[in-house]
Amino acid sequence: MIAIQEHLDAAGEHSTDAAALGLVPPPDLAVQFGGGDFLRIGRNLLQRLVDWCGLLPSERVLDAGCGAGRAAVPLTGYLGPLGGYEGFDVYPLGVQWCRTHLTPVFPNFRFQVVDVYNALSNPAGTVHARDFRFPFQDASFDLALLNSVFTHMLPEDVLGYVGELARVLDRGGRAYVTWFLLDEQSLRIGPERTVGVRLAHRCGPCYLQNRADPEEAVGYARGFVLDLFRNAGLEVVDVRPGAWRGIKSGHYQDVTVVRVAN
Repeated sequence: MIAIQEHLDAAGEHSTDAAALGLVPPPDLAVQFGGGDFLRIGRNLLQRLVDWCGLLPSERVLDAGCGAGRAAVPLTGYLGPLGGYEGFDVYPLGVQWCRTHLTPVFPNFRFQVVDVYNALSNPAGTVHARDFRFPFQDASFDLALLNSVFTHMLPEDVLGYVGELARVLDRGGRAYVTWFLLDEQSLRIGPERTVGVRLAHRCGPCYLQNRADPEEAVGYARGFVLDLFRNAGLEVVDVRPGAWRGIKSGHYQDVTVVRVAN
C-alpha cells in the first residue's frame, strides 16, 4: 500500500485539507450525493486513488460528476501546487458550494456546471450525454474519476462519455470508474439478494432497476464494459467487486481502473 503521507512529505507539502479548515458542505447538501459519512467516504476514495491508480501530488485530476466536493475536499490536502483539479457536474448547488468555498482557498481547484440532460438529476438539460464534449483540451489530465456516474446513464450516453474520457487523458493517464457490473458472480446471487439496488430488468447490455425511470439505477454486463474501454483505446488493469453484490468489500460499487493503452 502506498502511504499518502509519504508522497506529501516527499513533495514538501503539508496535509492540511479543506476539512481541517472547516470547509465541508452542510449535511443537507452533502446527503444529496450518495449519503453516508461525507469525510470518511472521501478520504477512503483518496486512498484508493493513490493505492490503485498511483495518483501523485503533481498530477492533473478530472472529477466528472464532482457533486459537492466529496473527492475534492480530501484532494485539497494531497495535490500540490504542480497538480490541479477540474470538476464538473449537472447539479448547480453542489458546484456553487465548491466554487464559493474551495476555489478561493485552493485556486488550482476549479468547478463548473455542465448542461447535460439526465432524467434523474438534470431533466431540464439541453445536451444529451452522448453528444457532450468535455470542456477541456485533448490530453489535459493524468487521472480521471467517474464515481457513480455510469450507474445512472444508458448505453449510448456511456459510449459518448468513455470516448471523451479517452480523449482528455494524457499518455500514461488512468481512470477510476465505478459501475454495477453484471457477471457470473453478481448474476448468480440474483437481484433479490443484492444490497441497495435491484437490477431485475435486462435491456440489451444493461440492467435496470426501474423500467419507468431507467436512469434511476443502471448495471452493465461486464463483457460490454471491457469491450467499451478496449474500443476507446483504454486498457482495464484492475476490477474490484463492490459490496452491492452482498460480499464483504470496502467500497459499494464495482471499481474498474483503466489506463491509456500504449
